[in-house]
Amino acid sequence: MSGVIGRGTSRTAVALTFDDGPGRSTAEILDLLERHRARATFFMVGAQAERFPDIARRVVSGGHEVGSHTYAHLDHHEVGGPEAVSDMLDGAGAIASVTGSIPCLYRAPYGHFVPETVAEAARRGWTCVFWSALGRDWEDDATPQSVAERVLTDLEPGGIVLLHDARRALPMTPEPVTGATALLLDELGRRGLQALPVSDIL
Repeated sequence: MSGVIGRGTSRTAVALTFDDGPGRSTAEILDLLERHRARATFFMVGAQAERFPDIARRVVSGGHEVGSHTYAHLDHHEVGGPEAVSDMLDGAGAIASVTGSIPCLYRAPYGHFVPETVAEAARRGWTCVFWSALGRDWEDDATPQSVAERVLTDLEPGGIVLLHDARRALPMTPEPVTGATALLLDELGRRGLQALPVSDIL
């Protein structure tokens, strides 16, 4: 994964990132972040941004960072380079049409970066972002506690946390991710760590 960043350098902050939205959980997550005076990065799927434009714009107006998570959330290991690049660029274009700015961060679906998308991102000056802590909030037996515990097991200063505010077009119960976000924000406060966007911790 040469050219893909999975951790920041900050000693006083971590990045909470939310993939696949906007969706059912996004508004409540934004409320939680506002109450804790925290900021996050939302890796949006272009089709979802078009489906929920008001929520996408609320992310931006709340001072949060927006990254691209493609247009259709295709598995780039399966579709191959040209289609992967198209999916990546179409996602960024859709997000820009909704929010008014082109995202400069990119995360591949499932973390499946391929050489063609990494090269195209580099050509455009975009940063490819992986993660260092994963909550697995999409699993059927996920609870706020299980998601938070998985994240905290791997969480260190400069860490990039992967959570989901939606699951593309698939059902996903909001409570595990919203509850885990609340628990994580409380724990970060106890540890003296800030929650900041990815670009702020690099």
